[in-house]
Amino acid sequence: MNIVLRSPYNSLKMKNVFLFSILFCVITLPAFGQLTDTDLNKIRLIIQEEIKKESSTTNKKIDALDSRMRNVEQDIAWIKGKLESVDKQFDGVDKQFASIGDQFGSVRAQITHVTYLTYGLIALIVAAVAIPQILIARRSERDRALERQVEMLTKEIETLKQQRIVNP
Repeated sequence: MNIVLRSPYNSLKMKNVFLFSILFCVITLPAFGQLTDTDLNKIRLIIQEEIKKESSTTNKKIDALDSRMRNVEQDIAWIKGKLESVDKQFDGVDKQFASIGDQFGSVRAQITHVTYLTYGLIALIVAAVAIPQILIARRSERDRALERQVEMLTKEIETLKQQRIVNP
């Protein structure tokens, strides 16, 4: 014996699957139909309109970018002009620094000459003050030496006088 168990759930499930399959087949039947020329023309028209819309927005974006590029190019040209102006000013400053450097060299030479002249004058002043002092010191030394000799001679003379007096 064969026992077949049928449940109400199994048959309901099968019915639903079968109904959905039929429904899907009915829905997809128009998709298998051929397109007419008017349908194709409508599709082409819709596509062309979409392409025109996209191309017009793209052209607007391109125009906006072109104007931005022109503005950037103008800004770059303006900046180049400013940089050239700054370069010219730096050239002028370099020339001024060179001139100042030459003036410093001239001043340095003058300071060197003044320094040598000052050394010479200091040497002259030292000589003018020191030479007379040295001569005075020598004279004082000679005078002292002569005074000593005079004192010695005076003592000798005194001694001789006393010897003469004592031994006539």
